[in-house]
Amino acid sequence: MRILTAVLVLAAAPFTTAAPAAAQTGAAAQFAGTYSLVTIEAKDPATGRWSARPDFNSNGYIIYAPTGQMAVHIQPKVRSKYAGATPTAEEAAAAMRGYTMYFGGYTVNGNEQFVVHHRVGNVNPGAVVDAKRYFEFVTTPQGRERLILTPAPGNTGPKAQATTRLIWERQDAAPLSAEQEKFVGFYKLLYTDRYRTKDGRMVFHGDPSGKAGGRVTTQAGTSYIIYTDTGHMMVIQMNNSGRVKYAAAQPTPAEALAAWRSIGGYFGRFVTFENQNPPYVIHSQQGTSTPGAYSDQQRFYQFTGDVLRLGGPPRYDAETGELEGGHLYWQRMKAGEK
Repeated sequence: MRILTAVLVLAAAPFTTAAPAAAQTGAAAQFAGTYSLVTIEAKDPATGRWSARPDFNSNGYIIYAPTGQMAVHIQPKVRSKYAGATPTAEEAAAAMRGYTMYFGGYTVNGNEQFVVHHRVGNVNPGAVVDAKRYFEFVTTPQGRERLILTPAPGNTGPKAQATTRLIWERQDAAPLSAEQEKFVGFYKLLYTDRYRTKDGRMVFHGDPSGKAGGRVTTQAGTSYIIYTDTGHMMVIQMNNSGRVKYAAAQPTPAEALAAWRSIGGYFGRFVTFENQNPPYVIHSQQGTSTPGAYSDQQRFYQFTGDVLRLGGPPRYDAETGELEGGHLYWQRMKAGEK
């Protein structure tokens, strides 16, 4: 499965400002922000010293919202492209090596210095839901703030026994336009739809199967899109049913392919073009679940209250003379929602 191709917004609606959500307090408040991956370190068991892994070659971001949501996306910088349009089982297994992508909520224990990621969705369908990470905030000699996250051994073990940690650096707020600022936040997918038009008239609009009252809900509730005040964005879409846990710790090629078909996403930066008709936003990809498929994704948009509708350019069917496309409807998330 790849990210659904959404399509042309047919009309524009006025933007309505949502009521501000309650912010995190205490130790949790320090987490809010967007961080880029600097390196992954390993501990020398003989000396206890940490040093960058010699094979480190990844990029990615972790995002914490002041309203309690989080998401992370890490990928190797060098990944083999698929030979065809869709991966074979072996290609899917290769694409998943070193790849991390999940989202959900988070809670912080300031006294014991750990954060728990309450994962709603994960590229690994059988991974533990509540993932414990010890944390430490440090400042570099250059004045940059970094967040060190150390996975708890076995998810419950003490920090002293940990052998791996991830170093993240806080990204600065960007000089966003007023229109870009409207986007900032975490959104959860409500539903998608499809449409066909011909000669400027609607031929079909709704669910192609004729079910669910015209709304496709296959990925509803388990898909996020995120826009940040640093100018970054991230999207993860996952099927909300039918995902099967691996039989062993590592997936077989067949299991990897099944998991890969049920989830997809990308991350990068965003910029709005609100003076166009209809207005659109560009998602400039820096990483994606499809190896080597980086591109600038155009999405026409419309805000209606807390709902953001996105859709990409429609496709023309030469046989029928119709334009075919669809929309994704995302609802801004509230404080504590995951």
